[in-house]
Amino acid sequence: MSKGQEILVRALANALDKVSPGLKAVLETHLRVSLGEGLEVAYSDPKKFKEAVAKLFGEYSSRLLEMVVIDQVKDVLGGSEPPNTLEELVEILKEVYGE
Repeated sequence: MSKGQEILVRALANALDKVSPGLKAVLETHLRVSLGEGLEVAYSDPKKFKEAVAKLFGEYSSRLLEMVVIDQVKDVLGGSEPPNTLEELVEILKEVYGE
């Protein structure tokens, strides 16, 4: 797992645990069944990840999770302008860690 992917997956896991301890397991199972990957798909294909989350929890909850994750990771990015979407966040992480 790359450094950027590790940071994003950890942020997702923390965000899900904050909301409800069982939520991470539910989402992981849904992602593995529907996409064949776990939380790491958020890094490899953020668009598919968001679609899968929206299908499970609804579009509003998907966007809320996206915003919480961005908020958690923005400190790692330093003084740069915070991203508005998961796709932008992944691009920045890849640039920062040379991936």
